[in-house]
Amino acid sequence: MKKLIFIFLLLTVLGCDKPLEEEVFSSFGPNNFFNTADDAEALLNAAYALEQKQGTDGFRNIFVMAEVTTDLIIIREGGLRGLAQPLEDFTWNASHEFFDTAWTRYYSAIYRANLVIDNVPNIDFDAERKKQILAEARFLRASGYIYLYDLFGPTPIITSSSSTSEDRPARASKEEFVKFISDELTAVSEILPVKATQYGRATKGAALAFLAKFYLNNKNWAKTDETAQKVIDLNSYSLFNSTNRADLFKLANEVNIEFIYVRPHVAQPGLGTNYLPHAAPPNYKYKGTAKANYATQLKTLSGFYDSFDPKDQRRQVFLTEYDDLSGKHIVLGQDDKRSFKFEEDLNATGADLGNDFPVVRYADILLSKAEALNELKGPTPEALALLNQVHVKAGLTALTLANVATKDAFRAQILKERGWEFFSEELRRQDLIRHGKFIELAKGRGKVAFDYQVLFPIPQSEIDRNPSLKQNEGYK
Repeated sequence: MKKLIFIFLLLTVLGCDKPLEEEVFSSFGPNNFFNTADDAEALLNAAYALEQKQGTDGFRNIFVMAEVTTDLIIIREGGLRGLAQPLEDFTWNASHEFFDTAWTRYYSAIYRANLVIDNVPNIDFDAERKKQILAEARFLRASGYIYLYDLFGPTPIITSSSSTSEDRPARASKEEFVKFISDELTAVSEILPVKATQYGRATKGAALAFLAKFYLNNKNWAKTDETAQKVIDLNSYSLFNSTNRADLFKLANEVNIEFIYVRPHVAQPGLGTNYLPHAAPPNYKYKGTAKANYATQLKTLSGFYDSFDPKDQRRQVFLTEYDDLSGKHIVLGQDDKRSFKFEEDLNATGADLGNDFPVVRYADILLSKAEALNELKGPTPEALALLNQVHVKAGLTALTLANVATKDAFRAQILKERGWEFFSEELRRQDLIRHGKFIELAKGRGKVAFDYQVLFPIPQSEIDRNPSLKQNEGYK
């Protein structure tokens, strides 16, 4: 086996309240590679840096795949529209560049995690810290595989950073893949700390929350119920305490006990998020310093916006009218409202804003458990109480069992609640797939959609490179 010994490390810790800042270092040589505790920390930082990086390609693309394929948003104008249109129209194929970018990014993150797992055990330093580093790396590796599974189904499981030109890994079976993820997250949940050692790092709660969501999306209702309860029993999280639910995503409130795991961002090139410049309407007058306003327009479909109760505080984050740069007052019309859930970073300039992105939060755990209980037992007072925690927090009147009297009615309410709660958070596609609505709603929007499109195709470039890979059913 030929060890790959040249990598670029992205490192340097900003402190306890901001992410791992990326700084490119020269490659290491054999004589100074993986020898010290600092090397171990640097390897881990490198794994985090890629896993948490948003950028203009990888995770922006994930957002588009997760939401433009659903009943939430459309993209109009700008260079991104050409890439997004096949996703909106369900006409994508295996050569779409988003699939290749996602595959490459997640396997790159997995490779960096494997570097940690392979090399840190051989470094002589504090045993307890070593154990924690290895658990964090295993968490990051499992996270990468969960994203790959969500997009493509089971993919090759690679657990070593060593490779040769002869390696041609085949896809794991679904059973093998599910077992690997379940075993890894269960194991690291016993090692990771309850409280993060640094903002944005993996914790016991994050591992259990990822596992609960993984069980949920695989419809393992009993394990979802059990694992979500373990998160609740940590007593480390609760719904954000505010009189207005819309305050949850304000920059001043980013570090709060509802956010279980986040992708931290800072307003610097390559480290920020450029969501808002895509969502801001033409000639939008920002409240703070000058910022980019892309030609691309992320627009909310009116059918979704109109589904909110007018009293629902979560609806307040939508931009419905504004004064443009010339002072003209613009009212946004049909299919043109804008989600400003991630508010303007007033001091940011250009396209990079510092809004952190919540990967999983406590509201998701409550609704996941409620959904699992309904599938197991039908509507129960316990399941309704979990649903109502989120529903009432948005300023709405508590639901009664009469409102959700059957399993189907409760299921439908859960799906609506998840839409209102998690729009703009990359969850809608998987929610619709789990509820059997993804293809049905696409057809309702006039798309020619097929059942097999609940998975995206393995990138054609990977099929060409590795003849052991079998393409997903339905794709040529």
